[in-house]
Amino acid sequence: MARAASLDKAVWLPAYAWWPHPDEYDASVILTPYHAAVEPEALFSFTVRGYDGSNQPLWEYFVEDVYIGRDFSVRLSDLGVPPPPPGQGAILEVHGVRHDRMPKKGTGFIGMWVDAQAPQGGGYVIPTIPIRAQAKAIQRDDVQVVPGIVATKDVDTELVLLNVVDAPTQVKLVASSIGGLIAESDPITIAPWTAWRGSLKHEIPRLRSLLREGDGVGSLSIQSSHKILPYFGFRKADGPLLSLDHTAPIFA
Repeated sequence: MARAASLDKAVWLPAYAWWPHPDEYDASVILTPYHAAVEPEALFSFTVRGYDGSNQPLWEYFVEDVYIGRDFSVRLSDLGVPPPPPGQGAILEVHGVRHDRMPKKGTGFIGMWVDAQAPQGGGYVIPTIPIRAQAKAIQRDDVQVVPGIVATKDVDTELVLLNVVDAPTQVKLVASSIGGLIAESDPITIAPWTAWRGSLKHEIPRLRSLLREGDGVGSLSIQSSHKILPYFGFRKADGPLLSLDHTAPIFA
């Protein structure tokens, strides 16, 4: 059973992922320190938290004393927590902390992943993404690029954006064809500490015709009013999910 949430200060940064509704996906958070250390004495703890509409988490689940060679799968449906909103879903925080040493310079977070399985078949892996919000200092950190999107008669790209800051974030989606033509969405406002989920064919007018010359393949720029946003893109067709198209954000 998840316990009431309490935020602990730590030098390690949290990472974030999408929290889908359990009617759509049976999601489990996979906690494993294999990629984060090689020393046998490395000791970790993990906290999983759920957010929806506030910077105060609705619940948290704590796993302590995780050494190299151990891992844990936390199935969200087993925690007895209220589900997130249907369709949009909400936000998961996965906070990994290493106790035997301080983070190396420029690292500061321990990445995890979420395994989501659809009841009708299909599913995907959701990586967790760190965000430093105002501490992120790059030349144009209000623009992120999704290098590959697909929009054809049978296949669409869906996008999930997470706003993990205490202010509304306005987003514009700009699709580009291989020939350099562009099409834009209307401005989208994402409330603080909520997830936004949408279909690119629905949000960007004439997207299919724009990408036709490239066999339906193009790229997407995400322009946001408040620093960087964790994002996840995945292709969908009639039936089970085809694939997750997430890559590390590229900043213009």
